[in-house]
Amino acid sequence: MFYGDFSQGKGKEFQQFLKKLQVMFGRVYAQDNLITLQRTVGFLQDKKFNDAFNQYVNTAQEKSLAWRLHTLTWAAKICRDIPGDFVECGVYHGFSLAVVAAYIDFENVDKTLYLYDTFEGIPEEYNSENRSNAVYQKEIAEDKDAIYKQVQQKFAKYHNVKIVRGFVPNTFQEACPERIAFLHLDMNSSKSEIAALEVLFDKVTPGGMIVFDDYGWSGYVKQKIAEDAFMQERGHDILELPTGQGLLIKK
Repeated sequence: MFYGDFSQGKGKEFQQFLKKLQVMFGRVYAQDNLITLQRTVGFLQDKKFNDAFNQYVNTAQEKSLAWRLHTLTWAAKICRDIPGDFVECGVYHGFSLAVVAAYIDFENVDKTLYLYDTFEGIPEEYNSENRSNAVYQKEIAEDKDAIYKQVQQKFAKYHNVKIVRGFVPNTFQEACPERIAFLHLDMNSSKSEIAALEVLFDKVTPGGMIVFDDYGWSGYVKQKIAEDAFMQERGHDILELPTGQGLLIKK
């Protein structure tokens, strides 16, 4: 059995429920609002994945994201051999792509990773879901560059990583790849993500992948609606994953 921090704050009854599931099914995975029964969860036996993940995980919340990170590392491993660069819009502390970069030895990959973020929260004009920036504001209260500096430190060893600070899509004028093999969208805003897609989608190489972090989460349904409409106009469909992510392979 494997289960992590899914039940934190849910009380003893939920803990007992998970233990009953273990007795009934033997193997239970419970993390990140995802419960699975009798799954191999093979990525947890992948030494390279564990090494990359444990190198950068710092909080219980980050630890709970193991299956989402498995999705990203799997996609990145395939996209490593597809023409185009890697892009993430919505970086925050840089945890996700730091794990990805470590997993695929990105310093030895003939590609550039572009990391786009304000490092200060969602801009007011793009905050279509009225999401709180309180967490950002707390972290940068004493130093407005605090999060940006953390990301710089995480990727300091990589010669092929560009950290682009500012508002998307404006920052694409500053630096933007000609072709994209791997795109990760985690901007928590339908308006921001559609603005990014309007510029970046045509740059994604056939066979390249787009991973939408919030696509299947009920609290982010506006993103799903907007992204489904965007892709349907272009003859594409997004696959909703049990992790809450969405996955699209460019035709």
